[in-house]
Amino acid sequence: MKLWRHVACGAMLGVLLVAAASADVPTYSQMALPLWMPAAKADGLLAQRTIDRDWGASEDSIYKEVDVPGFKSEGLALAASAAIPGAGQLYAGEGSGWLFLLTEAAGWTGRVFSNRKADRYNDQAIRYLGTPTDSSSNWSFRRWVNSTGGDPSNLEQLYAADRESFYRALATDPQYLAGFGTTHPELVYSAYRDLRTRRDDTLHRTWLIESALWLNHLVAAIDAFRAARSHNLPLRQQYELKLGQRWNHGTPEFKAALVRRF
Repeated sequence: MKLWRHVACGAMLGVLLVAAASADVPTYSQMALPLWMPAAKADGLLAQRTIDRDWGASEDSIYKEVDVPGFKSEGLALAASAAIPGAGQLYAGEGSGWLFLLTEAAGWTGRVFSNRKADRYNDQAIRYLGTPTDSSSNWSFRRWVNSTGGDPSNLEQLYAADRESFYRALATDPQYLAGFGTTHPELVYSAYRDLRTRRDDTLHRTWLIESALWLNHLVAAIDAFRAARSHNLPLRQQYELKLGQRWNHGTPEFKAALVRRF
């Protein structure tokens, strides 16, 4: 009886050993192989288990662009009013843009009329003075030379190269007074200087208008940025960004949701 038991136990042990040898299960020695293998072979074995991942955008990306209804771009509003004052305010839904547009139109209209007026005063002054090479003009080189005995070469060169500087010199430099008129040079000089003064004052007014136009562009751009931000503020208050993280089958997941409150 005992002999039979020993035979049965030996048979069962043999079956288990055969099954273990034929099964696709790593033994203790196989699992410990990387620990005692040479460095080159171990690195090769580990290299086979390396996984390359591409973290670029994919079709199932969790990042989405969300269009908020009614949202106005603050940068676009600023740029629009910097180019055309009032355009950014109208884009943001504010009627104050019409005020900036009217101011811009009035400024350009005033600049055009002011420039034309300055040109008229300048033409009147030149016609009143006459051609300086003509001795019968209200100012002439010959009259000035006969009265002062000076050398007119520098003044003639200035007249040929830069007319504006020449006419300005006659109006501002007292040494050229002797070349005006025939009997009353002071009166002729005073009339000419008055026309030049009106022309210069009008040009200064034109410069002020141009400065106001630049200022209108700057103020309109800043105000358009404010208008767009004020418009978007209630929209921002209606939306809330919720973030969350969880584990899904042993893998961490990160989620973001844009929630609108009504």
